[in-house]
Amino acid sequence: MKSNHLLLFVLTFFLFACKTEVKKETTVEPSKESVAVVEEKTLYEKLGGEEGISSIVDDIIEVHLKNDKIKQFFIPLTEDPEHMEQFKQHVKDFFGSGTGGPEEYKGRDMPTAHQGLNISEAEFLHTIDDILLVLDSHKIDRNSRNEVLAVLFSLKWDVIKK
Repeated sequence: MKSNHLLLFVLTFFLFACKTEVKKETTVEPSKESVAVVEEKTLYEKLGGEEGISSIVDDIIEVHLKNDKIKQFFIPLTEDPEHMEQFKQHVKDFFGSGTGGPEEYKGRDMPTAHQGLNISEAEFLHTIDDILLVLDSHKIDRNSRNEVLAVLFSLKWDVIKK
């Protein structure tokens, strides 16, 4: 009987000594109420939507009209207020549509719209400088400005003379 107790003792000791703690991993699915969904805003939203883009475009044109290096392209628009408003609306629709907004651009394509203007690469860069200046004045964040810059440079060869 002692040997049985001794065997039981040794077996029990062995089992406890060799026992490794096994942690069972459980996955708890968070409830929909506890999860904050982070959705990335479109560039359109980052620029302030329709109202923000409208204000940005108005300011860009004002800055272009004061820029001695490129104002010659915009001054003729001031001679016909109706044409100027149509031009602004085209730019707003183009900008809105191109940044993810619901606007529908119905104007001419970029090569046709800029045909005959003989815009140089330097003049193109002056327009970009003006646009970045306005985006800064509207407190547009760096990543959004970079997105706009990428879009502008993608249009470069559709705008400047070849």
